Amino acid sequence: MRKSVVILFTLFLFLTGCGNTETPSAPQPEAPSSQAALPELEKADWPAVSTDAEAFDLTGGLENPNFEYVFDHTETVPLDQLVAFALVSDALSEGACEELRSRFLEAPNTVLAYLVLMGDQTVDFGDHPPAAEVICQLIASADAAWHDGSEEFAQTMELFRASYPSGPAAELLDVMEAEHAASMERNR
Repeated sequence: MRKSVVILFTLFLFLTGCGNTETPSAPQPEAPSSQAALPELEKADWPAVSTDAEAFDLTGGLENPNFEYVFDHTETVPLDQLVAFALVSDALSEGACEELRSRFLEAPNTVLAYLVLMGDQTVDFGDHPPAAEVICQLIASADAAWHDGSEEFAQTMELFRASYPSGPAAELLDVMEAEHAASMERNR
């Protein structure tokens, strides 16, 4: 609990320190700034950085009204709910994966910031991989499978590779890049 409070307080301080938090009108990634230590975040609306589906009452599948609502409204639910949904929805996650890809391309700083803030949270399947890495794989797979490796995804990755040469965001970009290449190879 204390760790969550510290993370939320840090996020609050960071967001209040950003000058322009409005989403740009054109869905293009921001150019890297040599003066800023951290890129600006787009406007974001999440009460906690959590992957816990129970926290959002997203358990039980389509018979749960909250689960069904997110399933039917992936394009309008907040990022935190979309992430939690994508991690528990199994075969029903295609729409969520596509929406995560779209949000990454529209607001890459926001998505990367959220994923970095997820920290060491893991998922409850397989070898319990880091949840942020699973989301990166879902984003990359969606682009490779449904958009045949879009130019927009490639440009965003190139731009953010330059912006994040090292650190947690760079590690997540590594995961995205590796999964994108593997997905493209599988789709040949």
